[in-house]
Amino acid sequence: MSSVQEYPLLDSLPVIQHHEQLPIDAVELGRCLDTSEAKDLYILVKRGQQLSVLITYRNQKTNQYYCKQFDFPLKALSWFPKALEAFRKPPSEGGLHAGAMISKDTNVDGEMLAVGRTTDGYCLTNWSRQSPLFSHYAPTEISLRSQFLYDLGFLKLWKSLGDKYERGEL
Repeated sequence: MSSVQEYPLLDSLPVIQHHEQLPIDAVELGRCLDTSEAKDLYILVKRGQQLSVLITYRNQKTNQYYCKQFDFPLKALSWFPKALEAFRKPPSEGGLHAGAMISKDTNVDGEMLAVGRTTDGYCLTNWSRQSPLFSHYAPTEISLRSQFLYDLGFLKLWKSLGDKYERGEL
């Protein structure tokens, strides 16, 4: 399925090939292991005023290493938990209408972000950055399982980093 490009695209950040070989200007902020289905390691990396979320894993059959990268503004650390909470509210509490699958696009430090629903969790979409996985326009979009977010601690980690961002500690 092809998406329609509605916003100007920003230049891609240099690709990180391996989570143990970060660029000199990159700082690892935290990591969390998703054991809900496989053993994917999620790593949050600060790159100036940008955030790269890395997902690393090995193919169980071939043992080949993969490192996927999803880029957002650093401010997404504080924005995403709040946006996710608002997205989950029922309409009676000011949430979106019943059946809504994605929030309105929001300008977060010059990048258009949205929160959406997936079959087993939520997604964070950056309409301002091209996904490196496609040759045609497709936004950067990371899917996060509910179990990983809530039971395995990824949202707690993300929120704690968002609090540090808000206090100017990052």
